[in-house]
Amino acid sequence: MSERYRKVVVRLRSPKVALVGLVLVLASIFVSLLFVEYLSVYGLEDKIEAVQLGTISLPFRVALLPLVGIAALFVFAWIYLVQETAHVRATPGPQKEESLVSIKIVKCAALVVAIFTSSLFIPYLVSSALFLQFLAGVTSVLGFLEPPIRSAISTLSSLPTLNENLKYPLSLNLAALAVVAVVLFLARRRRPSLRRR
Repeated sequence: MSERYRKVVVRLRSPKVALVGLVLVLASIFVSLLFVEYLSVYGLEDKIEAVQLGTISLPFRVALLPLVGIAALFVFAWIYLVQETAHVRATPGPQKEESLVSIKIVKCAALVVAIFTSSLFIPYLVSSALFLQFLAGVTSVLGFLEPPIRSAISTLSSLPTLNENLKYPLSLNLAALAVVAVVLFLARRRRPSLRRR
């Protein structure tokens, strides 16, 4: 039995899409602020520079400079994922199609935020004492994995010696790469052919 699919045109200027885009930008700002505040507790240098706008001098936190790139990443990854995966069966009516597209838009936005946020703390989770204890427990249960796990533990135990000023861009770049890789993979994988048997 064959099913016909057709691509849905998502209007980026529609109020629903604009609202979800605004929520994504606010989510990127919230995640960035939370991450900077978390790292500031552990020694991230957060310099404040003065930006001259005519006669007015405004203070600007240097650590928040990547916030613009993170917001752009969220929005562009979300738009690309929606446009590449917004397919519906060729038979539903317009109201059903609109509800399906709305669900798809929200799901893609939540997915982008979840991927970035979960991969942002990987350098910290991997080098934590709790994760190292977990690896030691795996070694006691699965003895044949002891040599690779021992080398992994010795490598990971050197990570806490990295400066917070190095971990910050490393975490941001790893999270951005994770978002791009997963979005490209999902867009390619979930793109149905025009006729699926």
